[in-house]
Amino acid sequence: PPPPPPPPTDRMYYFNYQHCLTAPIIPSAVMGTIFAGLDVAQGGTFQPSRIVIYGGGLYAYNILQCPMEAIHGRPSLAHNMLAGGILGSVGVSSGHLGVPFVSPMTLYRYPWLPPNVVAFVVYGGLAGTFAALGGKRL
Repeated sequence: PPPPPPPPTDRMYYFNYQHCLTAPIIPSAVMGTIFAGLDVAQGGTFQPSRIVIYGGGLYAYNILQCPMEAIHGRPSLAHNMLAGGILGSVGVSSGHLGVPFVSPMTLYRYPWLPPNVVAFVVYGGLAGTFAALGGKRL
């Protein structure tokens, strides 16, 4: 008989892209539904497309971290910051997101400061903060 396969290592686990792509589906859908429910609770109208948008954003956030974790062989706070920053920058550049906690007047006062760069810093910082609160380390 052929020899048994070697035991999986942490690095091999992160190279398992099938797991990496399928594991966040259900949590992203659940949290997308909760976020859409929060919209309704705050007085918005229910729109099924918001569930897809919120869930899709969370799914993209999770799968963006997979290649970074595969390269480094472990989860890291920096991966969360990069994934959040990339998605924030793309969202602002495409006109789907705004930059939270930053006054629009700031961008008018400092025209050399592109909104997508500010979004990268703000969204990356938010993602890093939540990851740190969740126990991730650099």
